Amino acid sequence: MYKKTAAELRHSVHQSLENYPYNGAGSAQANLQASCKNSLSFVQRLDLLQTLNVHNGCVNTVNWNASGTHIVSGSDDNHLVITEAKSGRVALKSKTQHKRHIFSARFMPHSNDQSVVSCSGEGLVIHTEFLIPYSSENCAKTEDPLVGENSRIANVFDCHTFGSTFDVLPLPDAPRSFLSCGEDATVRCFDLRQSSSCSKRMCQKHILIMAPCAVTAMDVAPFNHNNLAIGCSDSIIRIYDRRMLANAESASVSVGSTIPLKAYPIPMEYTRRHYRPTCVKFNMNESELLVSYSMEQIYLFDLKHPGYNDAGLLKSGCYTPKMRREDDPDPQMPRLRFRGDWSDTGPNSQAIAEQGFNGPNVGQARPPLEPGVLSRLSDEIFRMLNSPSRQMRQTSQAAESNAEPTSSQTDPLPAQRTEGNTEAATSNRDLNNTLLARAQDTIYENMIHESDAPNISANSGSGTEGSPESTGGTKEPKNEYKEGISAEDGQTFPIRNFDYVKMAFSGHRNSRTMVKGACFWGDDFIMSGSDCGHIFVWNRRTGKVVKTLLADNRVVNRVQPHPTLPYLLSSGIDYNVKVWAPIAPVPHFDDTETAGLIKSNEIMLVETRDTITVPAQIMIRILASLHQYRRLMHESGGEARSRQEAPSNNDAEAPNGDN
Repeated sequence: MYKKTAAELRHSVHQSLENYPYNGAGSAQANLQASCKNSLSFVQRLDLLQTLNVHNGCVNTVNWNASGTHIVSGSDDNHLVITEAKSGRVALKSKTQHKRHIFSARFMPHSNDQSVVSCSGEGLVIHTEFLIPYSSENCAKTEDPLVGENSRIANVFDCHTFGSTFDVLPLPDAPRSFLSCGEDATVRCFDLRQSSSCSKRMCQKHILIMAPCAVTAMDVAPFNHNNLAIGCSDSIIRIYDRRMLANAESASVSVGSTIPLKAYPIPMEYTRRHYRPTCVKFNMNESELLVSYSMEQIYLFDLKHPGYNDAGLLKSGCYTPKMRREDDPDPQMPRLRFRGDWSDTGPNSQAIAEQGFNGPNVGQARPPLEPGVLSRLSDEIFRMLNSPSRQMRQTSQAAESNAEPTSSQTDPLPAQRTEGNTEAATSNRDLNNTLLARAQDTIYENMIHESDAPNISANSGSGTEGSPESTGGTKEPKNEYKEGISAEDGQTFPIRNFDYVKMAFSGHRNSRTMVKGACFWGDDFIMSGSDCGHIFVWNRRTGKVVKTLLADNRVVNRVQPHPTLPYLLSSGIDYNVKVWAPIAPVPHFDDTETAGLIKSNEIMLVETRDTITVPAQIMIRILASLHQYRRLMHESGGEARSRQEAPSNNDAEAPNGDN
């Protein structure tokens, strides 16, 4: 019998079964497992296997262990839950010291799955080691799987300076070490053999990478564990070699320690806004990188491409924040949205143009709100903020600050020293943020000037950084971007030929949540969650949607495939974890329904790009400020009218007095 090649077996379940006796036990089983994931029929047979109701809050993270026997999940209820995948039984539940959303939780390798590392919205990174085995008799018999302080050891790291930590990654080649990334623009490496905790603010002990802006996603290569990819909020993906990074524990953070091997900007000539990466993922042979952007598409980058020099990208000014050029369209008036209002999410969500004032809003957590209310409130607020009197006041304040810049920069605290402990703490935190920002600026200024970055000069003769005009804004000449900016190594900015993009995947919507995962499913498919409550599956070669699964009433945050078998985990705003498997009797895919879903997502994605989410307390304060503003304007207008009427009345009485 003709022996099939490994590639043929990986793409055919029938051929894998037919050749099973003629191959070695290890390769036969691996080929059979791979062919199950690469089968389009199996993908279109995916259906809900079981629902795990293990949390009392939104589930922002869910992951398998290395063998696929247990699941760890983290939620807004600040609990970590470990569940048996086969039976769905909660093996262990632990209340953590996290105070806000748990964004990421993963098993530590080579720990018998007894250790979990997690991070959260307030910046805490916690390593938790459980002292009770999941398979012990005590754990199996107890009705309450919640473990206490005596049954675990928690190592708390609070050295991220400010903001959220978005992801934690164990290092496969260092069982007691793990990475974390966060809003403070750092990637930190924690080695439990050297440090068991850290609570210092402005701590530089564990900094591995100092990025120019917030690091919102990262991934370690599956085989060459030295390769590290990070996604930054300036829409640039940076690739590092960990062997070239100097950890601050052994050496000071130098210029060379923060220079990436190469960088890939978002496939746009330049960015008018930032598209924050929510997920970066290496493929199995490390030749491709899957990147999911907030407010944008999912892209598959070719890592064989040499990439671009990060210093050149930064110096070009094409991918830096808050740039305003003469040919930019006028900014749209932002819309306001209550935090907790999920009316624009879920399977029954509709675009504003498609729904009436009393349209159905099934995918929301609170009673329906008329769209016109927030729209009118938004218009009123921004009309007040953009009033001519306010702009003149801001211009005069800016002129005064430019006249005396040294007093505010050298001593930012004198005005707040006598305001109490709260204001002093806030001032110290602001000072820490300022110092960190200055450190980042210094590192990247040195990197730009001292590295092998190209010396970039504009053909028009003006610098790319620009100079502030009389209005206080920074504008770039039109002709500068028509001819391009040339570099010594042949690179030209802005980039117009994005030949490192192998495929783009669209149709889903990624705008509402901070974490939105994407993943590879075998060799042939890509998966991601969506704000419409569906899981989208694309063909990796064509970019076409081949399957959608209704997985949440609002938003699907995470999708995680089983390490070997065709099982899929999903989690989101619903308070549960769902397990999917190819158990449907026949393949099913409704092309017409999917086309309508994609069209609706495209319309709503454009609408949500100009939407600001605010807490209800802030909205109440805004309404109170509006009321006070109108009252003061009415009183000042009445006083002005009375002053104008007083002289006219005196003039009218004067002739009578003379007579």
